[in-house]
Amino acid sequence: MKNVAKTAGYSLLLGLALGLGGCAAQSSSQSADDTPDVALANTYWKLTDLADGPVADTEDNQREAHFVLHEDDQRVAGATGCNQLMGNYTQDATHIAFEQLATTMMACPQAAGAERAYLNALNQAERWEIDGKTLTLADGDNETLARFQAVHLY
Repeated sequence: MKNVAKTAGYSLLLGLALGLGGCAAQSSSQSADDTPDVALANTYWKLTDLADGPVADTEDNQREAHFVLHEDDQRVAGATGCNQLMGNYTQDATHIAFEQLATTMMACPQAAGAERAYLNALNQAERWEIDGKTLTLADGDNETLARFQAVHLY
């Protein structure tokens, strides 16, 4: 009887070790592809890339280029890396259009080219796609205009 209990105890211990090891292996093998998609609206989208490559970090005392789509009133708000940005948008499952975009008029000579490129990307955007925490805006030919990363504010 003592050997049966001892064997059962080892079997139980071995089963627990294998089970826990399997859970650990499963959780560590999750890739970025397994990340649930972030919602398009009501998310802070930080600009990371324009069609010609990565965007530079913002200068001191400047807000990073980003936007938030406010779902309730179909408004967009954000910053260009220099100026504040505001306007309207419409979207459905794959299409997006930014309308009546306006910015404040601060002079930022060092950021003027990047600001112009960012605003052009928003104005030309027709399609959107989210993969995990990455938002891609594309034109009507599905050419990438800009990429954004979801930032959790709290």
